[in-house]
Amino acid sequence: MPNVSRTDPAVQKQVKERYEMLQRRLDDRRTPLPELSVAYGQFGMLLQAAQFFDIAEASYRNAQTLAPAEVRWPYYLGHLYRSEGKPDRAADSFTRALALKPDDLPSLIWLGRLYLNQGRPEDAARLFQKALTTSPRSVAALAGLAQVALARDDYATAVAHLETALEIDPQSESLHAPLAAAYRGLGQLDKAQPHLRQWRNTDILLPDPLQQELDLVLESGLSYELRGVRALDSKDYPAAAGFFRRGLELAQSGTPLHRSLQHKLGTALFATGQVEAAAHEFEAVVAAAPVEGIDESTAKAHYSLGVLAAEHGHGEEAIQHLATAVRYQPSYVEAYLGLGDALRRQGRFLEALREYDEAIAINPRDPAGRMGHAMALMALRREREARQWLEESTTQFPDRTQFSHALARVLVTATDARVRDPARATTIVRTLFANDKSISVGETMAMTLAELGDYEQAMAIQRGVLAAASRARFDAAVPRLTSNLRLYEQRQPCRTAWRNDEAVFLPSTAPITSGADSARKSR
Repeated sequence: MPNVSRTDPAVQKQVKERYEMLQRRLDDRRTPLPELSVAYGQFGMLLQAAQFFDIAEASYRNAQTLAPAEVRWPYYLGHLYRSEGKPDRAADSFTRALALKPDDLPSLIWLGRLYLNQGRPEDAARLFQKALTTSPRSVAALAGLAQVALARDDYATAVAHLETALEIDPQSESLHAPLAAAYRGLGQLDKAQPHLRQWRNTDILLPDPLQQELDLVLESGLSYELRGVRALDSKDYPAAAGFFRRGLELAQSGTPLHRSLQHKLGTALFATGQVEAAAHEFEAVVAAAPVEGIDESTAKAHYSLGVLAAEHGHGEEAIQHLATAVRYQPSYVEAYLGLGDALRRQGRFLEALREYDEAIAINPRDPAGRMGHAMALMALRREREARQWLEESTTQFPDRTQFSHALARVLVTATDARVRDPARATTIVRTLFANDKSISVGETMAMTLAELGDYEQAMAIQRGVLAAASRARFDAAVPRLTSNLRLYEQRQPCRTAWRNDEAVFLPSTAPITSGADSARKSR
């Protein structure tokens, strides 16, 4: 029994109860050995989570001796030795775990990483390749193979693996640093620079049920945050709110963990429709924020308040919150996009353009930033630039149909006759319409027909679009669609590609974003 006097009261109680349970199993000579093994192993898990590593190691070794065919105990010993900075012993334990379960993805990845750190890239490559065979979309396996390629100065292979990994999981932002290094190795400095700006110290996606079980064993604020996040991921929002509230009871007030739990509680409440209660939690995070410096929870709370302000039409308040969000987290792409939308709604187009460009610089892959850039250029009447920008985007991202769709809009609505090209727009829209009968594509088709002078057909399609929007309860879009229909009835083409309240990211008063992917996020 370790000295738990300096731990949280909830942890003290938990450790004592688990120790007493183990003692009862030991005192009862009838306890089967597999059951005694589990008692030792579970006590070790609790001690490992509480960072009593020496006693945890002894418990695991007893559990392993009593049940040598059980994979959990050598696997947990591997992580324990890793935490203690004993890589050789960790490697031995993961090797034992793989002997018991040869295709276990987490064990393959962790042992491969240990081999890399020990300067054994060939051994690491063998394990990562087996992991990729077991799980072809494993970001962790691709990242491991990329690190092996970097160790061999095989920069092209590293780029291929890392680009594929980021396509699978764009949130694995820690991969941007090795990708930048690989591009530098190829001499492509122009491609390396954007990835340096996108880097963040994030975990690499690795489904690991045993590690999750260990993360949740402790009665602490952090373990309840992990429980709540898993409930959020499964869309069980009431359960998530309950976990976050319990975590707040255990976490010390004023700490980053407390702010993180409070923001996540607000997110869960928002998801259940309790908007006022959610706003209260977000405001509490802001009130407890540090005066300066990077603070992710504060940034997200300001972002969430900015989204709520935008939804209620409070434009200047939204701008203030979103601007503060990027100050607390300068790599917050969503906040830059939201700020661009909020500024564009207020008619501050040049400022909006700058914010969209910041988002693009951080994450050139995100189509919302490029769409916002084009929409801001059109609002500024820089129509030639908008057309050129969308042509370049279409070439660079041929699989992103929103760019060709947006280009068609520009080609038929531009006020500058030198920019308009209705014949080209017709080809684009017909191709899109063959596979996409959405309201936004139908709206663009009507614009194109009106520009060609076929007002009867334009009116017919626009009336169908208007009826579809009404049935779908896109009430905010109805005035815009009605206004365009009136133009066609008067034999006039549309000269507005997008209204300023059509957002590329924030919740919009016009939810049909005509060519842009609409994203509604409150984090």
